[in-house]
Amino acid sequence: MKVLVTGASGNVGKGIVPRLVEAGHDVVLYDVNELPDVAAFKGLTFIQGDIQAGVGLDHAAAGCDAIVHTPAWHGIHWRAKTEADFWRLNVDGTFWAYQAAQNAGITRFVFLSSTAWYGHYDKYGFTKRVGEELCEYNRITHGINYVAIRPNDFTPWGDDYLRYGSRLLYGGVDRDDVLDCVSLAVDWLSTARTAAEGIVVHAVKPNVYSADLIEGWETAPTEVCERVFPGSRALVEKYGIDIRRKPDLSSQDEGALKIGYAPTRHFGTFIDDLRRLDKEQGEAVVRSIKCPY
Repeated sequence: MKVLVTGASGNVGKGIVPRLVEAGHDVVLYDVNELPDVAAFKGLTFIQGDIQAGVGLDHAAAGCDAIVHTPAWHGIHWRAKTEADFWRLNVDGTFWAYQAAQNAGITRFVFLSSTAWYGHYDKYGFTKRVGEELCEYNRITHGINYVAIRPNDFTPWGDDYLRYGSRLLYGGVDRDDVLDCVSLAVDWLSTARTAAEGIVVHAVKPNVYSADLIEGWETAPTEVCERVFPGSRALVEKYGIDIRRKPDLSSQDEGALKIGYAPTRHFGTFIDDLRRLDKEQGEAVVRSIKCPY
């Protein structure tokens, strides 16, 4: 398929573009900013425009079969951005992306939503509610199939690799699992269907423990953690990783099962990676690791 990726220079955009290319799709990039000089973008069509006003979107969408729509202000922008900022990018941007889909005859749409959707009346969650309503409106009115993906505490590294690891205990979902979910959504949308469909997928971390297995965590966190993740205690203590709170449990939903989403990154895989880094490169290097994307 020919796929338009809006917000191509963003976190999800930069991650999903090479995956789509590797899968054999023809990819068009759209962003308000000039794209960084990275190998993944070489040779691809780039259209620059402001999605908040729909500028350039019709040109970018022409001839495309699907849109992966990623731009948004998120919870981390809460203090820096106003209600108007959130509305212009998260709502108006989605509206114009759908207008471009209609004009180009595109019937496949991936929408990056968020579990902030459950914060119905906060300035971020409300815009995601409206965004998903636009998805459903366009399915019913214009026959556009969609997958709305709700990442839960989307967890890239940021500048703190160790904090990234602890977040995977408390609802955080790894960036690569989210990218897997987007890829699967595109695959699902590429299959033929007789009527327009829309599904919601909660992109969550996998459960690698049961409620029974983490019983007593609050009173003896390192001991219980060692039981669940053998070999973790020494690394948790060495690096001062905060695991005092009882870990969260997540659940798969019907949408995830429908597209085959099966996340694989969790605190245990982080510990395995930390153990390797600690052995090969040492503590000083581990503490200085910066996010590679």
